[in-house]
Order: sequence, then structure tokens, then C-alpha cells
Amino acid sequence: MSGFLRLLLLSLSFFVLDLSTAQAAEDGGTLQAGWMAVGLVGGLALFLYGMDHLASALKTLAGAKLRFILSKMTRNRFMAAISGALVTGLVQSSSVTTVLVVGFVSAGLMPFAQSIAVIMGANVGSTLTAQIIAFKVEAIAPLVIAIGFAMTMMGTRKRVALAGKAILGMGMLFFGMGMMSDAMEPLRTYPPFIDLMAQMQNPVLAIIVAAVFTALVQSSAATTGIVIVLAGQGLVSLDGGIALIFGANIGTCFTALLVTIGKGRDALRTAIGHVLFNIGGVLLWLPFISQLSEFVSDITYVTNGGSTDIAREIANAHSIFNIANVILMIGFVPWIARLIEKLVPLETVIDPPLDPSPKYLMHEVTDTPAAAIALLRNEVIHMGDIVTDVVRRGRENLGKPTSTRLQHIAELDDGVDSLQDAIALFASKVRRSELLPSEQRRLQNELEVSNHLEAVGDLVAEEMVDMVSELMDIGQIPSQERRTQLAELFQIGEDCLKQALTAYSSEDRETAMAVLARKAEFTDKMELTLRRISDAIGPRDVDIRCYRINVALVERIYRLFERARRIAHATIAVIDDKAPSDNGQDMQTVADAATGS
Repeated sequence: MSGFLRLLLLSLSFFVLDLSTAQAAEDGGTLQAGWMAVGLVGGLALFLYGMDHLASALKTLAGAKLRFILSKMTRNRFMAAISGALVTGLVQSSSVTTVLVVGFVSAGLMPFAQSIAVIMGANVGSTLTAQIIAFKVEAIAPLVIAIGFAMTMMGTRKRVALAGKAILGMGMLFFGMGMMSDAMEPLRTYPPFIDLMAQMQNPVLAIIVAAVFTALVQSSAATTGIVIVLAGQGLVSLDGGIALIFGANIGTCFTALLVTIGKGRDALRTAIGHVLFNIGGVLLWLPFISQLSEFVSDITYVTNGGSTDIAREIANAHSIFNIANVILMIGFVPWIARLIEKLVPLETVIDPPLDPSPKYLMHEVTDTPAAAIALLRNEVIHMGDIVTDVVRRGRENLGKPTSTRLQHIAELDDGVDSLQDAIALFASKVRRSELLPSEQRRLQNELEVSNHLEAVGDLVAEEMVDMVSELMDIGQIPSQERRTQLAELFQIGEDCLKQALTAYSSEDRETAMAVLARKAEFTDKMELTLRRISDAIGPRDVDIRCYRINVALVERIYRLFERARRIAHATIAVIDDKAPSDNGQDMQTVADAATGS
């Protein structure tokens, strides 16, 4: 939800509260139908704003746990389902979990088949929200808001302030529930509305209405909250409430489908899996709504007056429905995955092997730092693959340069520059979220590595291409021996770049240190190459010009090697959980001392 929409919802809710109070005073405390509708909209605005506030704070507090739970606890379908339930319980939003899963599958951090089980678990985790809402918490909402506000304003530690923000969001959620309940109370005796709610006894109609509403507000929790409020006022029967909850489960799939626009087939498959699971579960239970209603009534606590709390019954039905669906379907995940793979086959057209277009950046998850940084890291690794290919082509071009090859290398660098722009834009959006210090350091580190890669691309595809083109223009292509010498030095730089990127992608300190330890090897080779270039210098002006270009080529290869070393330094900084220095020189001095370089 955008910042503008948040502000709009909050402003609307307080505007509605003021108008409703004023109108109530004028009418002797009785709200007219129009003001009841306005009160409902205002309450819903506060509810959604509070839910967004709560989820945003919890996502930041959860931090890297989100990535750990989703990417590590997916060894089998059962652990995957548990991880989905845990993450949804942490962030209080199954839609958020689904978006994260789509992002992780798109980034290759999670197998497609396991993502189905995670989404199954997310449905279970979402039932916690319904259970909380079912409590009569409206009365303590002002106290919860006050506590949350105090913690937000006076918390000296970031985590305390974030916890305060979460509590504040929960209080606003409760307050919005109270507003909606107060607005709906007069409807208990309003015949047209009672007749309308009677139509909700038709389960198919109820499911459609709830699905459409949930798709519009993109929050099944909002639909659940309204259903519980209606039930609490006696406006919805248990059977009708269960049907509406079923519809909310279908409507929440719309968010996942939106996220897949422009993404790969695996992301679309994950969203289709969400749709099939939720719709399949509803169809499975649709004929048994009455039986589920009776079972829930039997197990729900009975008050001293001999009646049950229908709001609690609906919350329990919601939990039983989702838990039972997971138990019934978890064993069929492999078959479900195969079915979806047949419904959504991989594209037969093979993409270019090194497409510089962004592959992993999903702007929908920039407000979830842990997930966003994971995707950003994958995109930087993708950028590393592109740059490595540029470097390889640059080395090969030294052996047998042609105008066509030079032009192709230059075009590849244009793609690297565009990819760097996309990474910077994505990172700027992540920075707008509330980041923990460790996340800020990690984000800065990813940007630093992408900057080094972009610089390597420019070195090879712009500067070195121009130099080789100049040699071709003056008809002074170096001899085969000279080209071999340059290529051998270039090979060391290329190998170090590959080694540094391997260390970066796997966070392998030993491999990163091995890159730093190759400085003496590279320096010796560079000095030997420069001596040979100097020994071969001729007396003519064109010889001097050729000498100057060859020396400049060696200097560019040296700079490539130094960029590889800086990537290794950045990797060590991540492993040591230290912010990399601005120019890398302090860290380089320490590493050089450690390696004897």
C-alpha cells in the first residue's frame, strides 16, 4: 500500500469519525443510513491502515527471519507448509507471504513445488488474524493505541520503536473494528438490510460477493473483519459467515496473480498453485457448510447464558477450514505441481543466454527489506554473469579483433548500464523502508558490488574497445606474441573476477582471501608484460602511439584486477558484518598485510 494511500485512508477515517459524531449529536445519538455507511467506510479505512501499519512493522522486525524461514525451512513439503504458517503469523498477512514466495521462486531461491506447500501453510497462518479479531477488543483499542504511540515516540532503540508501531497499528485495527460495529448496530432492525443479508444464505452468492470485495481491497483480513462484525451484530448467520469466509480465501488469490505480471513462468505457476489450492478447498467444503457449522457450534465455548459467540464460531470455522485443507492436500503437492507444470509449460522459445534485462527485481516487495535485499543480491549476481561474459569477449577480442566483435561488446555494455540503473532504482525504493542497521549495511554492500561490476563493464566495453579500435584504425595490430602476453595478463584478471564473484555469491571467505592473495602473481606478470612492451618500442611516431596504447591496455587490465579485489573485500565485509569502506583502501591495506602482498 503506497504512502499516499495510507495518508488518504487515515485522513478519511478521522474525517468520518468527526462527521459521524457531529451528526449523532444533531440526531439525538441516532445515525441515519447515510452516516452509517460513512461510519462503515471510515472504520474500514482505519482497519486497513492499522493492518498495513502492523504488517509493515512486523516485516521489518522479522528481518532476515523471513528469508531464513522461507528459503531454509523448505526441505520437504511439510516443513514448507510450517514455514508458510510461521511467516504469515509473523507478518499477519497471507498476501505478503504469497508475494514473497512468488519473488523467491522467481529469484530461484525456492523450488516451485515447495512454494505450493508454503502457500498452503500461509492460509493456516492467516487464521491467527481472524482469531484475534474475534475477541471483543474494541474497548481496549484506545489504550493499545496510546501504548503503541508512546513506544514509537519515546523508544530510543529502533526495535522498540518498531514494536510500538506494530502495537499502534493493532490498536488502530481494533478501533476501526469498533467503528464498523457501531455503524452497523442500527442495521439490526433495518428490514431492507436484513433482507439483503438473508440472501447471503445462498453460499454461491456469498462466495462471489466476498471474493470480489477481497480482490478490490486486497486483504482477506478486511473481509474477515467485516464478516465478524456483521456476525457480532446478528446480521449474518453462521452458515452465511462461513460462505463469506470461503469467498475471502478465493479473492486473496488476486494479489498473487497481479504480482506475476511480467515475471517468469515459475512465478505464474506459483500464483496458479495458490488459485487452485484455494478454489479447490472451497469446492471441497461447499457441500458441507451445514456440517461444518454444526461441528463448530459443538466445539465453541458456550457462555453462561447458554449461547455461543458467533464471531468466535466463524473464526474457528476459518481455522478448521484452512487447517483441514492443508492436511487433506499436502500429500498431493507433487501431483499438483505436475498438473500446474502441464497447465503452464515453459516457453519453447529460448531467451538469449545473457539477457541484461532485470530478472529478479520485484518492486512489490521493496517494503519487505529482507526479501528485497535477497532479490537484489540475485540481480547483482545476474549482473556479474553479464559482466563476466563481457570480460571474456574482451579477452578473446584481443586475440583476433574485428569491428563486428567490438561493436557487439559495446552493445553488451549498454545492457550492463541499464541493469545498473534498474538496481539503483530498486535499492532507492528499499531505502525508503525502515531498515535495521544490518540491512542497511547489506544494502550498501550490494550496491557497492554492482558499482564495481558496472565499472568493469565500462573498462572493457568502452575504454579497451576504443583502444583496440584505434590500433585497428592505424593498422598497428599487435603481433601474435604481444597479443598472447596481453591475453595471459587479462586471463589472470578475468579469473580473479570469476573467483571474486563465486566468493560473493556463496559468501565464501576462503575464496575471497584467495583472490587477495593473487596480487603478487598479477603484479609480477604485469611488470614482465610492461618490460616486453618497452623492449619492443620502435623509433617511429606510430610506434610511440602503439606503445602508449599497449601500456594503456595493461593499465585497464590492472584496474579490472583491482575491481575484482574490491568485490572480494566487499564479500569479506559481509561475512564479518562490517560496512565496507567508501574507497576500499583501508580494508585493502589490512588484507594486503594479512596476505603478505
